[in-house]
Order: sequence, then C-alpha cells, then structure tokens
Amino acid sequence: MISHNLQHHTRSILAHSSRTLLFCSYTNGTLPSSPRNNTTLHSCIEAASEHKTAITRVLEQWRRQQKGKQINPSMVRVLVEELRDSQRFRQALEVSDWMIEKKLCNLIPEDFTSRFHLIENVLGLKEAEKFFESVPVSQRGEAIYTALLNCYTVKKDLFKAEATFKKMREIGLLLKPLPYNSMISLYFSVRNRRKVDEIMQEMKENNVQFDCLTVNIALRVYASVSDLLAMEKLLAVWEGTIKLHCLTSLDMAKAYLRNGYKVKAREMLLRTEEDQIDPESYAELLTLYGQAGEREDVYRIWDLYKLAEKQDNDGFRALFGSLLKLDDLNGAEEIYYNEWDGSGLEFDVRIPTMLASGYRENGQVKKADKLMIKTIRNEKMVRPIGPLLEEWGKEGNLVKPSYMRGLIKDLCDSKQYRKALEASTWVSERKLYDLFPEDYAARLHLIDNVLGLEQAEKFFKSSIPENMKNYSVYSTLLTSYTRSAKTLDKAEATFEKMGELGFLLNPTPFNSMISLYSELRKRSKVMKLLEKMKEKNIEPDNVTMNNVLRVNAYVSAMECMERYKREWEDDDNNNKLKLEVRTMDAMAKAYETAGSTLKAIEITCSKKEVYRLWNEYKKDNVGNMSNEGYRSVISSLLKLDDVKGAQEVFNEWEPERYEFDSRIPSLLISRYCEDEKNNEVKTRDVMKLSRKKRRGLQFELFKDVCVMLTATSFGVGFVPCLVWLCGGETITVWSSLGVTVTGIVLAVTNSF
Repeated sequence: MISHNLQHHTRSILAHSSRTLLFCSYTNGTLPSSPRNNTTLHSCIEAASEHKTAITRVLEQWRRQQKGKQINPSMVRVLVEELRDSQRFRQALEVSDWMIEKKLCNLIPEDFTSRFHLIENVLGLKEAEKFFESVPVSQRGEAIYTALLNCYTVKKDLFKAEATFKKMREIGLLLKPLPYNSMISLYFSVRNRRKVDEIMQEMKENNVQFDCLTVNIALRVYASVSDLLAMEKLLAVWEGTIKLHCLTSLDMAKAYLRNGYKVKAREMLLRTEEDQIDPESYAELLTLYGQAGEREDVYRIWDLYKLAEKQDNDGFRALFGSLLKLDDLNGAEEIYYNEWDGSGLEFDVRIPTMLASGYRENGQVKKADKLMIKTIRNEKMVRPIGPLLEEWGKEGNLVKPSYMRGLIKDLCDSKQYRKALEASTWVSERKLYDLFPEDYAARLHLIDNVLGLEQAEKFFKSSIPENMKNYSVYSTLLTSYTRSAKTLDKAEATFEKMGELGFLLNPTPFNSMISLYSELRKRSKVMKLLEKMKEKNIEPDNVTMNNVLRVNAYVSAMECMERYKREWEDDDNNNKLKLEVRTMDAMAKAYETAGSTLKAIEITCSKKEVYRLWNEYKKDNVGNMSNEGYRSVISSLLKLDDVKGAQEVFNEWEPERYEFDSRIPSLLISRYCEDEKNNEVKTRDVMKLSRKKRRGLQFELFKDVCVMLTATSFGVGFVPCLVWLCGGETITVWSSLGVTVTGIVLAVTNSF
C-alpha cells in the first residue's frame, strides 16, 4: 500500500514537472513550428512505428525533404514530448539522440531535463545519474535537480535524496513546492513525522506556498499517526482551497476509524464519492465502509464498482469481508453463488474460505463443510494446493495471518489434513508471519495425522521453540499419545509433565487420559483421575462423563455407573449429561449382561437393538408380560422416531390382569398430538383401541369374579346375574344373597 501511495504522489509530481517542460519547449526563444510540417513529421514517425523502421532513418529522410532549410528545434522538441507523453520512451530517446548528434540547436536546461527523464525510463537510474554528472553545471537548473530528487524518492533512497535536497538548498533552487513535496512524500513512506514537520516549516520560512499536493501529503502523514487534531486543523485552513485526493480521504477515514469515530469516518468516505473514484480505491472503500458499519454504503459502492470497473477478486474479497463483518451472511452468500461463483475469475481460495468461516461463526457447520468440499473438489484444487498458495503469495500480495489460519482450520475441519499440512508448511517456510503456540500445535496435529507419530515427535523436539511449548502444544502431543495403548507410557509421562508445568487446569488433558484408560478397561485409573479433578475443582464435562460411564459399563460396575448417571442427569449446571452413542451402546450391553433387559431397551439408541432385546424379553416372559415392558419398548421406539413400530407394539399389548396402565396409550396420543398431520384420526384410533382393551380387561375380571362365586356355597344360582352385568343390563338380584353380589360388582366397576 505504501508503494502504491508513493507511486501515486510520484505521478502527481511528474505531471506537474511534465507540464512545465512542455511549456518551456514553446517558450525558450525558438519560433513555433508549422502545424503542417509537424503533422507530416508526426505521421512519418507513426508509419515508422507500424513498420518497425528505425526512427533516425525517418528523421534523416524528413531532414533531406527540407532541402537545406533551417530546422526549427521546437518541432523536434514537441515530437520528443509527444512520444514521452504516450509512454514511447525509447523512440523519444532516439529522437533526442538524433537532435544532439545533428547539433540542431544549443541545448537549454529543459532539454537536459527531458533527456534525463528518458534515460532513466529506458536505461535505468544509474545511467541517468551518469548523464546528470555529464550535464554542465551551468545547465543544471531546478527542473533536472527536481527530476533527480524524484527518482531517489521513488527508489526510497533516503541518503541520496537528502543529499540532493541539501544541494538544492545550498544553490538556492528550493523555490517551488515540487522538491519539498518529493521529500514529504519520501518521509511519509518511511513514517518519519518529525521530518515532515521540518520540511513544512522550511517552506513557511522560505515563503514557499503550499500547493494541493503538499496539503494532501501532510494530511496523510497526520492520518497515518492518528494525529486527528493536527489533521483537522490543517484541513480547516485549506478547506475550499484545495481538493482532497481520494487516497487522502481514505487515509483520514482510517484514522477516524482507528480512534472510534465512525460518523466522521463515514463523512470522509462520502467525500471520496464527490468526484470520480480512483479505480484502485474501490476495494478499500468497500472495506472501510464495512468498518464504519453501514451496510447500505457497502452495497452502493459495490454497484458503482460494477458500473465503473470489471470486478476482480480483490473487490470480491473486500465486499465479503465487509458483509460478514456487518453480519450480513445472507447477502454474502447470495453474491457468492450468484455473482462470484459464475464470474469466470481466477480461482481464489481465500473467498470460499471467508464464506465458510462466516458459516461456522454463525453455527452453520453443514453449510461450511459443504462449501469447503465444493472448493476442494474444484478442478483447480484437484492437484496439491501449493501452486495456488504460491500464486496467492507472489507479486507483493499481502497474505493476512487470519486468512491462512482460517484456511488451515477449514481444511482440518473437512478432514483434508494433507492439504492443511501443505498450507501450514508453506506459511512456515516463507515466514509469512510470527507463529503462535497455537500454530505450532495445529502443525503438530497435522504432522501426526499425515506423516505419523514418529515425525510428530521429531517436530515437537527439534522444531518447536521451548518458549512456544505451552498448554495447547502439550495437549496436542498428549492427544496423539492417548490414541494407542502402545504409547501409554509416553502419554502418562506427558500428562505428568503437564502437571509439573501447571497445565492441568481444564478437563481436556484429563479426558485424553481417561479415554485411554477407559478403552483399556482400567477403571481404577479412571476413578483416580476423576477424584483428582474434584481436588482441583475441575468440573467434568460431557466427554469426562461419557468416558466414566463407559468404563463402568465395560467392567459391569452397575451400581457406580447408575449413581454417576443419576448425579449428572440431575446436575443443574451447564455440564448436564448428554449421552454419546458409544456410551449408550456400552451401557445397554452391560444392562443386558446383568439381566436388566428393560433398562437395556430404554438406554440403547439403535432400533435394531430395541427389537432384538424386546424379542428376547418376550421369550423370557411368555405368559407373564408386564405393562412396564410395553411401556419401556414403546417409549424407546418413539424416542427413535419409530412411531409405526410403537403403534404395532401397542396393538399387541394385553394389559396385566386387573390393571389397565393408561400411561401406555398416553405415550402414543402425546406423540400424535405433536404431529400436525392426521393427528386427530390417529389419536381417535388409539383411544378407541384403548377402550376396547379396557372392556376386555373388565370382561376377564368379571369372569374371575364368576369363578370365585361359583366356587362358594351359594352355588350356580348367581351366574345369570353376572352374565347380565357383563352385558351392561340392569342387575336382577336373585334370592336373599343378592346384596352380596351387588356389592362385589360395584367394587369391580368402581375400580375402572
């Protein structure tokens, strides 16, 4: 950016310088050229360019056509200026060489200055310096010294620039703003505020009036050091007199943003839109408006950008960065898929990476994964991403650490470890930015996944500085060791080392060890670590809880397993237990082994296992099926969204004798009420079937009462009465014992 700024000022200075030289070429005492002759000569030069004919040959032919007439030097000087202004420096230098060789006129200071510019453009600064030394001292005027000074400021050669400026001061050539502006621009590029103030003070003392360029550079200097008071004071003095350059307004807006003045920053940004916007500034405008916090401004600039310039990846990156900063993820997504994705621009991995990061920050992990998979599958991503990274980093592109860290993280999250390691290696080898311990930890993790544990150990020992081996690095190493029983000793040694270094402050390292001990069925080790966590006041997280429950399930420590499960399920803190699939499978197996089939049914998360266990339960309880069994299996199937299976089990349910469990149909009714579609019909069917099952239970109960009564001394005489009761008719009491029967029937009826 500084290089771009310096080039911008250089162009401004050269523009002033060029106009002066062109004016001198017409006002040096020579007569103006004939328009007809000049047009003819110019046409010959154009024709020579098209046919690649030597310029000197054309000039000689033109000279012979003059038939001995005196050639007006102004005509040749104008030709040199025209060629130079059209960037045809080599041809202009050839014309200048010819003019000197033929001694068409006595050279004046402006001729030497023009020639200096041409030599510097065609042959380089060293040759231009040699030419300067060959110029007679008497002909070294302000213009050529200013041109030499400008070359040094462009090259940022502070020593030679200051020496040239000092020489100009000594011989009295500091009469105009141009040389001062060159020095101010140079000091601005090296961030030397003190020198800028000294130059401006010298201008005041020498009565050299500030021009537009002086004020603009000074404002940018004050903006770069966030001296808002000096910046606003200078602007107030020159407001309405000078025109602010686009880059000046942008730098001032940045200064306001750095100091939290978003309203003033926006006002300054709006000033850049008063005139034609510099094409190179659209991307920066998009970024700064995003920081100022106005989404509408970002879209307005984007629309202007699309009208004025052909979009490029720089513009898209700036747009996405601002929209994501303003939480407009939907807008960024729409532009990505509707504009960038089909734009035909060269693939830039930073753009999908930015959108993927935006998805992740908003919790849309699936969208992020989908986008990264699409990006990785891109035809330009089939081969290793090294060439893309090289393209990204060349030509002075600024590779922000956040871009690379985001890219590496997204590749890791998508399990593209080899590509992530390639990106990490690229960053490390080129020393693009200072690495943090987290960067080393990420690289250690990638090396372990891609190259193996042995290479990861070598990297830990030889490539990570000791002052970078913090908690994250050791935790990553510990995780690598705890993935295999073969490295148990190394895992325990690393865990002990972390304790010595004071790194055992959260559940993660404990979880790594507990996980390994759990897989090795070392319950006592797990329980000791759990106790150690309590001593350190480290609350177990969900990973800890699941590992503890699993190890107890593995060794059938049922009482301990259930105690911890109850304790953690009833925990009112945020660390409430959420069972993992592996844990539920292990607990279900433990319950089945212990003979608690219904508990196994309730805990498992597999429909297949529910049906298998249910069939086993039915085999073991033929003729003795309980309401509890049906309630357990229906509840489990509903949790697994198998409503159809739950309905089928309910259909086959036969209530236990004398007990109708209304909780069983209630499970299905509640589920159907949650389903908006056909819930009324299905609920009615369940209720109808429930009444049928209830009546069947009543019938069975009355049959039992009948059997009981026939077995008594009252004999068979009361059977008709009971049949009438079961049919729902009026009770007719026979004999004097009717009171006894009525009492029994009422008792049974009231039970429902």
